[in-house]
Amino acid sequence: MHTLDAIGSKPSPGAAGSSVSPPAGSAEHCRGPTETTWQTFREWLLENLNTNQRSNSRLRDMVTSVAEMAQHTLAASSCTVILENGHGHTVFYHTHSVNRSREVAQARTDTLDGPAAWVVRHKRPVMLNEASDWSILEARRGAQCEGPGARILCVPLDAGGHILGALELTRHKAEEPFSERDLNSARMIGATAGITFENSMLRQSVEEGYRSTIRALASAIDAKDPYTCGHSQHVAQYSMVSGFVLNLDADQLQKLETAAILHDIGKIGINDAILRKPRKLSTTEHAIVKHHPVIGAAIIHSIDALHEVIDLILHHHENYDGTGYPHGLKGESIPLGARIIGVADAFDSMTTDRPYRRAFTINEAMTELLRCRSTQFCPQALDAFAIGFSRHYSALPWRPRVLEQPDRLAMCTH
Repeated sequence: MHTLDAIGSKPSPGAAGSSVSPPAGSAEHCRGPTETTWQTFREWLLENLNTNQRSNSRLRDMVTSVAEMAQHTLAASSCTVILENGHGHTVFYHTHSVNRSREVAQARTDTLDGPAAWVVRHKRPVMLNEASDWSILEARRGAQCEGPGARILCVPLDAGGHILGALELTRHKAEEPFSERDLNSARMIGATAGITFENSMLRQSVEEGYRSTIRALASAIDAKDPYTCGHSQHVAQYSMVSGFVLNLDADQLQKLETAAILHDIGKIGINDAILRKPRKLSTTEHAIVKHHPVIGAAIIHSIDALHEVIDLILHHHENYDGTGYPHGLKGESIPLGARIIGVADAFDSMTTDRPYRRAFTINEAMTELLRCRSTQFCPQALDAFAIGFSRHYSALPWRPRVLEQPDRLAMCTH
């Protein structure tokens, strides 16, 4: 278990030197991560998955297929696909290993150089078979894969005039030079691949718009209570770093994110007077609030695209020892995603001010989570949260900044 003590020794980006929370209900209190900040965080997290975890990405699979086809068709020793990603370029290297198995490595670069940079800038291909051919480039730089001694054929990924990047193929110097026929074939592959990649990116854009709509809906629900503004996104980011530690793949992380954002959607069916009550809830009121997972699951059930997150929403208040609700599930019978969301939900609730108590400090909240380990919280999910929170604290779009404050009042984790 990683401790959080080290967090207090280094400043957080944007902390501005103050650990005092703004008044509850104020505009500053309700301000969460901007859409751009949130998308940047998601992209950073997903791009930092290891190769095996990323392998199920649709775009990555398409890139791999294009690289394999180009490398085979043009008898190249290696192939590099460079794609614009909005923040620079993603570079996919495709080679054959010693045992002849195919391998694809992925990296990210802020700036391009060499033949790929020239091709993207001038929107036309370049063929470099001899050292003298390099004079065409404005800046003479080595090839990304094999160095200036290699033979290089580089063509734009052209989607109807929109250049998405470049396709770069290499042959060893001892191999046959690229021919005009190779150049024409490569241009056709580049044009076909460009349209394919653009269609995939458009689909991703639509999906991101869909996720943004979900986040907007969740924010509207959070806003019913001025003390929970931004809660759903906070729970989502904590859940995602926990899933990252548990080696969930990209699809599983996105499913977890959607469920975390929508985990409280059932509160739309709870009376505002109860949600906004400035004092602790009565037993009857608490029983009403406990219906929100069932209400949320019923709402989601009518949306086909969200069926896969129903169980996570329905069971995020189940306790590991079977004392939770709505069904009293126990241990591994509770979906892992629901267990992860349960820990994230409790932590954000504890570190948020309420009318009847001040927010817990980070260490106080973590101590309370640990006290309830194996009873309320799944040990696996709790350990993943503690490690993920401490490891990625500085990268979170939103984070509690109060590490220690001894005069905090006690709180109820429910």
